[in-house]
Formats: sequence, C-alpha cells, structure tokens
Amino acid sequence: MKRIAKNLLVLVVLLSMVMTPLNAYASQTVKKDYPLSKGVQYKQYTYSNTYTNSINHIAINVGDPTTEVQLGMPAAVNGKESTTANANRLSREGNRVVGAINASFFNMSEGYPLFLLAKNNVILNGGAVSNGSDQYMNVPTAFGMAADGRGVIDYFDFDVTLSHNGTNYEMSGMNRERNIYESIIYTPQFYSKTTDTNEYGFEIVVDTGEPITENKFGQTLTGKVTKITPYGSKEKVSIPATGFVVSLQGGDWHKKLSQIAIGDELSVNFSIDKLWQDAQFIMASGPYLVKDNKPYIMMSTSSSRAKEVAPRTVVATSNNGKTVHFITVDGRQSHSKGMNMVQLANYLVSLGVDQAINLDGGGSTTMGIRNYGSNNVVLANLPSNSGNTQRLVSATLLAVSTAPTGKAAKIEYTNSTNYATLLAGASSSIAVKYVLDENYNTLPLDGRLSLTSENNTLNINGLNYTSTTAGNDRININYDGSPVQSFQVKVVDAAAAMSVAPKSKTVSAGETVKFTMDAKDNEGKPLVYNASQVKWSVEGDIGTITSDGKFTAKNPGATGKIVATLGTKSEAATVTVAKAALFKDIPNNYVYYKEIEYLTKNKIITGQADGTFRPNDKLTRAHAAVIISRALGLNTSNVKNPGLKDIPANHVYYKQIAAVVEAGIMSGKGDNTFDPNGTLTRAQMAKVVALAYKLNGTSNINFKDVPKNHWAYSYVQQLAANKITTGYNDNTYKPNESISRAHFGLFLYRAIQPGK
Repeated sequence: MKRIAKNLLVLVVLLSMVMTPLNAYASQTVKKDYPLSKGVQYKQYTYSNTYTNSINHIAINVGDPTTEVQLGMPAAVNGKESTTANANRLSREGNRVVGAINASFFNMSEGYPLFLLAKNNVILNGGAVSNGSDQYMNVPTAFGMAADGRGVIDYFDFDVTLSHNGTNYEMSGMNRERNIYESIIYTPQFYSKTTDTNEYGFEIVVDTGEPITENKFGQTLTGKVTKITPYGSKEKVSIPATGFVVSLQGGDWHKKLSQIAIGDELSVNFSIDKLWQDAQFIMASGPYLVKDNKPYIMMSTSSSRAKEVAPRTVVATSNNGKTVHFITVDGRQSHSKGMNMVQLANYLVSLGVDQAINLDGGGSTTMGIRNYGSNNVVLANLPSNSGNTQRLVSATLLAVSTAPTGKAAKIEYTNSTNYATLLAGASSSIAVKYVLDENYNTLPLDGRLSLTSENNTLNINGLNYTSTTAGNDRININYDGSPVQSFQVKVVDAAAAMSVAPKSKTVSAGETVKFTMDAKDNEGKPLVYNASQVKWSVEGDIGTITSDGKFTAKNPGATGKIVATLGTKSEAATVTVAKAALFKDIPNNYVYYKEIEYLTKNKIITGQADGTFRPNDKLTRAHAAVIISRALGLNTSNVKNPGLKDIPANHVYYKQIAAVVEAGIMSGKGDNTFDPNGTLTRAQMAKVVALAYKLNGTSNINFKDVPKNHWAYSYVQQLAANKITTGYNDNTYKPNESISRAHFGLFLYRAIQPGK
C-alpha cells in the first residue's frame, strides 16, 4: 500500500462527505467532573442535539511526566478480556491504570485483532486494510503514541516485502486470514500453529535456522525453502518455530513465484514509514473522523455503517498531541440513542479536538475509570449489551499514572454531627471514606488514621472525640501520625434556646408519652449533646419519667410539669392527667360530663351493664321514678301499694314507683296504669321535677308552644324561674318530646344544685 494509492482513495471518500458544524456546549449538562490522577481528568455529561446522549470523556495530559497512554492486550493475541478486567490485570504499583476504553476491531468468534497492532516496533498483529468505501478502515489509518510521547492519529504505510534472487514482491500482509488473490506471511507469532488456509493456493515453507521470538519493524528474516505445497493441497501447513510460511492464492502469484525451488533463499522484511518507526505503539482503526479540527470522515457517509445511530468509542488528540481524549457515547438505550458518523465527527469538532479516529463501537463500547477509594478500574458507562454487561474485547487503550504511591494528601470523611456546636460533655465522631495521595492513588486505612486535639480540650478515642469544656478547639485528622486535614470544634456550656415537645399534653392515667427536647446554639442551629446529658424530672404528683423521656401518667385529675435540664438550662412542658371516663360513651369533654358525674357519684343515676350510659336514649317513666326516688332519698322499704294494674308487687321497680306515687310526685294514667315502659315527655318531666323539689315562681319567658292554658304551663314556668330550663333558641319548649337520659340528668342536677 503506497501513499499515492491512499491519497487517491481519501480524495474519493472526501467527495462524498457533507457536514454542518455543531455547537456541543450549548446543550451539554455536566454530571461528573473530577481528576482520576494528576494528569487525567474525567467527565460525564449528557449532550442533546438530534438525540439525547450520555457521554463519558477522559482527557489525558501526556505532557505530564507521570502520565501515559498505553495499549492493553490480553495474555494471548487472539484472547479476549473485558475492558475493566484488562485494565486491572495490567495495573500495578508505579503503573496505575486510572481509565480505559475498548480499542481495536476484532474477530468476535476467534478473538484475533483485525488490524495492525504493534508495541515498541514489535508487531503484535499484522492485520489488513478493508476494501470498499463502506468499510470502517478502507485506508490505513491509526492511533498511537510516538517516540516523543505525543498522541498521533495519521495514515501509516506498513509493508511486508518478500525477496528472491534480487526481486522484491510486496505482500498483502502477515499473520492473518488469507483472502482471494492475496499473499500472506505467517510467522511463529501467528495465533495458530498452522496457517489454516484453504486449498485454493500454495504455500512455501522457509527455515532461517534461528528461533523467531518476535516480529519487528525493520526486521528481515532470511532462510532456505524447505517445503512447497502444490496448488490445491488440503494439507495443514505448520509454521516452523525457526522460519516462516509464504502463503499465496491466485494465478498471478503462481506465475511470479513458481520458479522458486526447495533450497532457494528467501527473505521477508517488515517495515513502516518514518512517522511510526520507534513509536511506543500503533493501533490501526477507522474511519478517520477529524483532521485539523475539521470533519474528515474516511468512509462513505451514505453507507449503512456510517448512517447507523449506535454506541461509539473514539480516541482523539489536541494540543499538538499532548492531550489524548478517550470518548464513549452510549447508544441503543432509552437514556442515550447514540450517533452516526457525521454526528460523531461534528460533535468531536465542536469539542475542539484536532484529530480523531473511530474505534470499535456498538456492543463493544466500554469505558472504565478508577473511582476514589479504590485502585480498581470499574465500569463508567452503560454498554448496550443485555444487562449493561461488558463485551470481551481484543485490546484496550489505557490511561496510566506512573507516579509511585506517595504521602496522604486528601482525606474524604463525614462528621457524625455535621460540625455543629457541641455541649460540653457531648461526643462526636468521623467516618473516613478514603485517603488519597497527591496523585489520587488510594491509600490503605487500617490502623493508619488518628485524631488529635490542638488545644487538648477534647478527649480522643480512635475516631471519636468528646468535648470537656466550653471554648474552641481544632481536630487534626492524621495519617501515619502526620496531620492531613483539620476542622474546628465549638463547645458551649448551655444551649442558647431549648424547647420540650409536646409543650402541653393531656393524658390518661396509665398512658405513656415520649417527650423530646430540642436545643439550639446562638446561631439557631441544632446543638449536639448526648441523650444521657438530658436530665428529665417531674413536678407534681402526675406520674413518673424515665431517663430517656418516657412519661407514664397517674392520678387522674392532677396537673404538673415535665422538666428537661441540659447543662445549666431547663425547659418545662405542662401535663394534665385527665379524669377517668365515667362511661364508655361519656368522654371527659362531654358537654354534660359535670352533671352526669355528680349524679353518678351520688348514686342517683347508674349506667348500663355494658359500661355505657346511653345519654341519647329516651327516659322511661319507670326509670324516672327510680332516679327521683334516689335523688329524694324516699323510703322504699315500706311502701303503700299504689294499686296500678301494670305495677304488680313483683315488678322490678315496684318499690320505687310506689314511693314516688305515694309522695305525690308521679301518678298513674286515667286507666289506672302507670305505663312503666312509656317515655317521659318534657312536660311530664317539668311536673315531676317541680313537684319533687317544691319549685315555685314564674318566668318572663313565654314559650310559644306552652301557652297559659297548657296543663303543664305552671310547672314549665317554675323550671324556667329557677333556671332549670331555658328552652330552645326558637323560644319553644317542645313539651311533647320525649326527654333523653342526658337532659333529665341535666334538669335534675340544676334542681339539686341551684346556680351551679
């Protein structure tokens, strides 16, 4: 492959390119941005133009004396390894891999690289240049690190030349699959022990007499022909450890070399152009994407490969090769669509790179980085494979820090109290996440960390510290006994402000309530104290409290305080122990609680067997007789039979009914019945209460529904005059309504306790 042929093909490809520059930064959002080592900076950002894409970017300053870009290879040339596994296997003290991307294209089934790879002039893989402008590398282009340490992206001219009797023949390549009409040289460095070619050709075996341990640019191998296989032979030709095999296919090659005979001397030379001679490494790939900060796509942009929107991996250079860029674009996923070649080239131009070349993309696109806290390289992007798993690849590019591990320079830690003011006697601690040296290498933690108090006012125990006296101090965080970082500690004797929650509380006897205390410093920020420093106490016979603020109430009806004391300051909360509920349906805040409580305590009214009072139930005439007899203390042991037909002597309330009838408070009906289960109306209630308590007087209240000719008028007036009833808001009394148990209790209480 000669430069003229390359340039002609480049011209053909360039004619097919149409691109419009884009502004990358106008729609870029940086998510992560931090150094991986002294000369390596990592960024992760989203970029939105036609699609939204997630981009990972490592910028490598190879001008830094401790920073390198290296080619990472698996143990065998045809081996495969994940990007992060390869990076971690090759990382070691003095050669720390801090970033990595997948690199060259490869045969996915057999693992061998497809294109040229070489390190320090040693040829690792001969590779090929593809035919057709729709192929990724249809012209010989490569990325590598020159002998002077600069990153280089350019064309290359790799020649394999066979010589016989003074005539030179340019071979198609070395140590790769032989295609139609090609001539390939196989050396012992080929991944297979045989040439693995088909029968459509012939092969010449040459022995140099010396072991061939490597192939290098500038190397010439000379030996004698020991074997020639005939055209069409299916023999598996072995590659001698001390020689090479010339494998040819096509009539032209048969004509050119048919005169070679066993015993003839043959030489093969491997050479590369001056730009790449003595390079640290060279890795062929394609297409070329950017040249001199302009789009420069070395493949047909109308081809399906170039138009595909897919994950991409790129290596680029800027600053005259002193900065190398590893860039990956996630694709084929909801968070990131990917880019086609035109979008990719335009984007790279907008980033400001000078040169750029495409690497293996799609499911191979992978970036790994070294995170703080570990020297291992971990996945940074999301590969498009199922489960975002890494594909095993043939080679990687590595960002490497050669700086040896140094002294601690940065400690990343958290403070359990977030640097708040401490109360004297309070404790705090730090938790260290990681320690880095000045080159961001992670240092071990075990047994290497300690704290010291500058003013000796803090008691130190490991990574814990306890304040002793009020004032300001400073904690030094030491690594191997030397201070690396520090922070101030402020200590006070008392809180500037305190509060107890709940501030006031009404509780039932036996109920437990958790009280908490909040303390602030003079800036209104939370004050740090140990829970054991809060002293809880009780004022008043209201219950007991534990050391952690759990109060248990006793003595219904009592009131008192819960007091929290912290340092020299105290704060209190008010507590009321509620009276016990009279009945299940008469809570402490019931509107007639006082009245029902009085009648209950004086055994005038009782509740139901199920513990309820049923205040809204209508009062029966029999129950009214029972209640009145109790209220007046009537003698029920020796009563006169009232002669009522429905109140026989064995009636449950016979004695109470007989007593109230005998007292003239209640009477039977016209048919000589008492109707014990009938309800008592409000008019009847007025009569009963008025007679029972010998009420008199009249009121200036004239109820609309109790006119002067109403049979109960005088009784209702007597209740109103004695402030036992006020009627309803609409100036009615509702005499015919049945009275409820609660209202009867209310009226009775007012009659017994006038004015209360």
